[in-house]
Amino acid sequence: MINKVAITGGTHGNELTGVYLIKKWQEQPNLVHRENFETLLIHTNPKAIKACRRYIDKDLNRSFQTTQLNEEHDHYEAKRAYELNTMLGPKGSKNPKVDFIVDLHSTTANMGLSLVVSSQSSLTWDAVRYLCAKEPKLHVYRWMGDEEDAFVDSIAPHGFAIEVGAIPQGVLRANLFTQTAQLIYHLLDFIQRYNKHKNIPTNQNPIEIYDHVKLLDYPRDANGDITAMVHEQRQDRDYQKITKGDPLFYTLAEKTIYYEEEEPLYPLFINEAAYYEKGFAMCLTRKITLT
Repeated sequence: MINKVAITGGTHGNELTGVYLIKKWQEQPNLVHRENFETLLIHTNPKAIKACRRYIDKDLNRSFQTTQLNEEHDHYEAKRAYELNTMLGPKGSKNPKVDFIVDLHSTTANMGLSLVVSSQSSLTWDAVRYLCAKEPKLHVYRWMGDEEDAFVDSIAPHGFAIEVGAIPQGVLRANLFTQTAQLIYHLLDFIQRYNKHKNIPTNQNPIEIYDHVKLLDYPRDANGDITAMVHEQRQDRDYQKITKGDPLFYTLAEKTIYYEEEEPLYPLFINEAAYYEKGFAMCLTRKITLT
């Protein structure tokens, strides 16, 4: 039984889709009300939202590792992570205050409507299958990235993040705003039907997901400065296969760097603005089928 669901937004303060969806639903709570569980609406990073910045001191969505939550910190996001863990968790508890968390994000990469899933729970994956049946254009990325088990949604036993793009930082786009809202309504309907033990129609056919392989950085010089940019033939081609010999980067010296891996893979988060500081130009994934 799912008793409480948390919809969180503004984990990154300049990703406005989640910020304003939470505001919309706070003003119109009937849209996210369901009869057999409670829905909580939370702006996770209020200071960053007010400043329209990704974060104040540290990326909040990398601040929920269990070891971090059990340590004292001075910076704002660590304190906020502790508060959220107390409010929604505690993480790893047999009786958390919230059962399911969906965290709303946007990306400057051309990823359309995407789920980023790091949870292994069967209920989470049942929800993913249901959403794929409802939204055929939905992409699913199984994340194993720069830091593990550190996302907001990791507080709860079940959950995932929604990523939509391409959206510039600090900008709203009506089409993706509406698509994200609709995906949430489908999710809440799924949980309501799950709680009623009704037969939940999911896509009985296998679903395709994109499994994380590795993070790929930009070429850099001895000082750590980038020496190339994403090639124009790779830009905006998220979820499209890249094979050996395809253009990958374009250097400041106007030379093309080609993809040299033997295995064809599928890049995501291509040229994401927020990832320049993290040291990667894209995520490389393998498309697999889940039966």
